[in-house]
Amino acid sequence: MSETTPLKVVMRAVRRQLWWLLGLSLLCNLLLLTSSVYMLQIFDRVLSSGSYGTLLWLSGIAAAALLTFGLIELSRRQMLSGIGGWIERELSGEVMRRAMRQRLRDGRAAADTSDVTDLRSFLSGDALLAFLDAPWTPVFLAVIWAMHPLLGAIAVAGALILFALAVLNDLLTRQRLARVNGAMRRNRTDAAVYMEHAETLAALGMMGGTVARWSDAQRGLDARSDGARALSTTFLAASRSLRMIIQILMLGTGAYLVLQAELTAGGMIAGSIILSRALAPVERAIGAWRSYGSYREATARLSELFRQCPDRKDRLELDRPKGRIDVNGLRYHAPETGEPILKGLSFHLAAGSTLAIIGPSGSGKSSLCKCLVGAWPASFGAVRIDGADVAEWDSDDLGRHIGYLPQTVRLFSGSIAENIARLGPPETHLVLEASRRAGAHDLILSLPEGYETETGPYSDTLSGGQKQRIAMARALYGDPSVIALDEPDSNLDGNGELALAAMIRDLKERGKTVIFVSHAPALLRFADMVAVLKEGGLARFGPRDEILSSMMKPAPVKPRRVAEARV
Repeated sequence: MSETTPLKVVMRAVRRQLWWLLGLSLLCNLLLLTSSVYMLQIFDRVLSSGSYGTLLWLSGIAAAALLTFGLIELSRRQMLSGIGGWIERELSGEVMRRAMRQRLRDGRAAADTSDVTDLRSFLSGDALLAFLDAPWTPVFLAVIWAMHPLLGAIAVAGALILFALAVLNDLLTRQRLARVNGAMRRNRTDAAVYMEHAETLAALGMMGGTVARWSDAQRGLDARSDGARALSTTFLAASRSLRMIIQILMLGTGAYLVLQAELTAGGMIAGSIILSRALAPVERAIGAWRSYGSYREATARLSELFRQCPDRKDRLELDRPKGRIDVNGLRYHAPETGEPILKGLSFHLAAGSTLAIIGPSGSGKSSLCKCLVGAWPASFGAVRIDGADVAEWDSDDLGRHIGYLPQTVRLFSGSIAENIARLGPPETHLVLEASRRAGAHDLILSLPEGYETETGPYSDTLSGGQKQRIAMARALYGDPSVIALDEPDSNLDGNGELALAAMIRDLKERGKTVIFVSHAPALLRFADMVAVLKEGGLARFGPRDEILSSMMKPAPVKPRRVAEARV
């Protein structure tokens, strides 16, 4: 039995609403016969009898029917709009949460919130209305058949030909459009990254080359999609031309039947109007097929995301950890390539200890930090805090007890206070306490709007050092038990380094477990333990003085062999 996911629950609810929409569509399509019936009665009754009363009553009834049609059509569209908004509200957060989890675990996500937007666009737009109206085409065809079997045969043949064109259009364009759409999504993502890092591109003189590179890729994608789009457009144009030809054939046949006294003039006109109503949904469905293709692909990607990232079972919330860390056989492999980055690390860190991680560039220091705080799941082995595996701990629960300063600092859209409060409702005393302990309080007050200064990818004007000190305050928010700092002094000036040293000293005195990556002697003196990484492995681990003294010893000189020369 397949697992019930939020996506399945939402789509099941949508399908229940579709039954109501189908009922409303039936009423709408029946009321669309109003103009045809009105025309038939005018030609066959009013003009032949000259009755003004009949004309008045028929006109009133037709107006009331069309007014009812307008109200029902409004209800249909409002229902679709409400369904689209509800889908986005119900799924966007779930999709974002799972996409982030899969991105951390696998290096990429099967779907994202743009797929939810594709679902909303199809389910709340005209494309779905075309498909909802199409099933009632047989009703119109039956009415035409009742007027005369020959007219009915022409109408049925025309509908079948248009339907065959729709199916052929899907078979010939579906795969090509799916591949091109996926590549275009990636290209749009690249464009967003380029715009976000415009300062770097401008400073390095890369803007022209970057834009040219992106434009070349976009032109290549456009060229690949031109054939499929041209084919789809050809089918659409052919269907419209064919519909007009069938309508002319219907009029001509109707005129012949009138001359044969097998049909009235009103029936001829009414049959032509009903035929246009019968074929319009089929023609609209051909135009909406591309939107349906995007909906189908988005549904498949979302289903895969929910399959690969199922709901986590509710877990008992654990007590606040003291900060003991046990690393057992930790291995981490790059998600995309499978290349090992951390290789079988094992060590123990007592609660309240301070660990310095050192090693050459590319040795895995930042990767180890991310695994220790649960940001990256271990490929093999385990990282435990107070005996609990961080991979099995709910990330939101664990995050309240963890402070983390990444190597590349990013402040998110919002105020400084909101960023320090980790984008939750800022609790004033906790924000101020974290800022003061990080030595950032006076720095923040010196800004024009203080704690209300807006930050984000495009709105902030803070320096790298200012961002780093605010991010330190964010790491200390809520008084966490374990604090990991990755290169915390990389952007700091003299005052910032003094504030950092005071912060680490304060954390040690309050019994917090502190882990930092740094080569600065001023920080290493605060370390109780030192871990030396080399090529992803643990080269040394032990008390600071012991490790540093062993590293400072000169390597033993191997005796050189002197070859005896024969004279």
